[in-house]
Amino acid sequence: MGLLEGKKALLTGSRRGIGAGIATLFAEHGADVGLNSPRPEPDEVAGRVIAAIEACGRRATWHPADVGDTAARERMFDEFLAAHGRIDILVNNAVTSDQMRSFFETDEEFWDFLMGHALKGYFFAAKRAASEMIRQGGGGRIINISSVHAYRAWPDDTVYGVIKAGLNRMVKSMAVDLAGTGITCNCIAPGYIDIRVLPPEEEPNRGREGWFDEAHAYIPSRRAGAPRHIAGAALFLASELGDYVNGETILVDGGLLSGGTPDDRRRREPRQ
Repeated sequence: MGLLEGKKALLTGSRRGIGAGIATLFAEHGADVGLNSPRPEPDEVAGRVIAAIEACGRRATWHPADVGDTAARERMFDEFLAAHGRIDILVNNAVTSDQMRSFFETDEEFWDFLMGHALKGYFFAAKRAASEMIRQGGGGRIINISSVHAYRAWPDDTVYGVIKAGLNRMVKSMAVDLAGTGITCNCIAPGYIDIRVLPPEEEPNRGREGWFDEAHAYIPSRRAGAPRHIAGAALFLASELGDYVNGETILVDGGLLSGGTPDDRRRREPRQ
């Protein structure tokens, strides 16, 4: 019997990469899964995730939404609840490809979009999930995907880093405000994670060679991570194994922040 037998999990940003890895591992441990992406229909990449979930004998449903859009986000929850009847686990993982801009290249439109998508969207998704969990009883799990960017600055990551630091702080207040409900709220902060879409025969080499090789020397584990490494931490937090962890952020970075991070030897000048 799996660690999540019979649980109903909604994962934002789960078409591929970290979200897909978490969704698949949750299904392997007995959960039915709602997948999310802004795409109206699953493409070939998402189809592989759905097939993997169904191969575990679990149900996979598709819920298109931009989590930064209030109406779309609420519709996502309504459709998920109509399909599954309840929600036991929410994983906030939605991301956008346009995440990195320098300080002077950041305008209000970019700030508002990224904040709305990856901080405000996470907050209000968590609020809706917690409300449903309290209504149905039995507690629940809320997990946000943060980043090592919450802890140190890389070039051009101002807004992204602020958001990720905000998530780490947000779960602390959520844990306090949801005291006594049986709901735990935590973050996972990945390091360098190889999220490429690879053919099955190349999976054993994921994170080892051919992807950001120059960073490996700075990582004590001497390789980049894979979605399954983040999925393992998420499974711990979502199951009874992690039921006394609350308001915390778990670093899953192969030791990257322990021993120093890659130098950026480019001369940095303010770009106005």
